[in-house]
Amino acid sequence: MATIKDVAKRAEVAISTVSAVINRSAPVSEFVIEKVQKAIAEIGYVPHGAARSLRSGQSRLVGLVVPDITNPHFATAARVVESVCLSRGYMAVVLSTGQDADRENQILQMMRMQRMAGMIIIPSGSDAEHGAHLLAELNGPTVLLDSHIEGMPHDVFKLDNVEAARLAVDYLLGLGHRRIAILKGPDGIATADDRLEGCRIAFAAHGLTLDESLCLEGGFAQAEAFGSTLSALARSPRPTAIFAMSNMMTLGVIRAVFSQGLSIPGDVSVIGIDDFEWAEIMSPRLTLVAQPNSDMARDAVEALLEQIETKQPPAGRLRIYPPRLVLRNSCAAAPDAPGGSPKK
Repeated sequence: MATIKDVAKRAEVAISTVSAVINRSAPVSEFVIEKVQKAIAEIGYVPHGAARSLRSGQSRLVGLVVPDITNPHFATAARVVESVCLSRGYMAVVLSTGQDADRENQILQMMRMQRMAGMIIIPSGSDAEHGAHLLAELNGPTVLLDSHIEGMPHDVFKLDNVEAARLAVDYLLGLGHRRIAILKGPDGIATADDRLEGCRIAFAAHGLTLDESLCLEGGFAQAEAFGSTLSALARSPRPTAIFAMSNMMTLGVIRAVFSQGLSIPGDVSVIGIDDFEWAEIMSPRLTLVAQPNSDMARDAVEALLEQIETKQPPAGRLRIYPPRLVLRNSCAAAPDAPGGSPKK
C-alpha cells in the first residue's frame, strides 16, 4: 500500500510538504500542489481520513442539505459540491429534507453529532423563527444557498428571484397575454415570495394589476402544479399563458396541458424558471429563465471551505446572481392580442 513517504519521493518534495498539501495546513505554491496531486494520482495513495481528523480535531465531511435530490437543480448543486470537495480533500454528504422543517431539524441534529466540518443549506423556511431553530442546531461553518433566512449571519448565494419572475412575466405581457396563470411556491419561502413580487412588478410596469385569483398553489412540486393547472384550464375563459416558478412545477404544467388534449403554445403558452438539460430537446422546446446553478454552488462551497480552513466567522455576505431569459418556442403571441399573429 502506498504511503505518504512514497508520495514525497515521487513528487521530489519533503514529507511535510505532502502533508501540507493534503491537509491545507501551510501555504504551498500551486506548482508544488500540482506535483503532489499528480504523484498521489500516479501511485494511488489514499490519505487516512479518520486518522487525520483525529490528529487535527477536524472532520473532512461537508454536508449539503437540499429540499429534493431528484430535482435537477439540486442534483446539479450536489454534483458541483461533491467535485469541489473531492478536489480539496473533503467528502460531501447530501441529504434531502423534502421541504419539511421537522426532517430538516432531524438532519441537522445528526450532522452535528457527526462533527461535520461545515454545511451548505438550502433551507425549508425563510422567516426569523425558522432561522432561530436552525441557529440552535448549527455549531460550525455554514453557508446558505438559493435562499436567505431572516436573522441568520451566514453568507448567502442566491438568484435575483424578483428579476427572474419579472423577466418571465414581462415577456408574456409583451406577447399580449393578460390572462396569465401563475404557479407559485409555498408562502413564507423567500424564493417564492420574491418571485411573486417580480410578477407584480412586471404587471405594474405595463400599467396592469396582477390577478391574484390566477396565482395558484404549486408547492414547488410537479404533482401539485399538475392539479392546479387542471383547475386553471377548466376556467372560462381559460388562461392564455402559464408561468411556473420552478422547473418541477413547469413539468407539472406541461403534463396537465397535454392531458387535456391542448397544445403548447397553440392553445396556451408556457414559461418557467430554471433551465435544465432536456428543455432543449423537449417538444416544444421550453422558453425558460435560466439561473447559473453551477456557479452558485461552486461559489458557495468555495466560501464554506474558506471558512473551514481559515476558521474565520461568516462575513454575512449576500451574493445575488442575475437570471437570463432563454427564448425557445413554448410561448406565442396571445390569440386575442390586437393585430397579433402567433410567434414561436
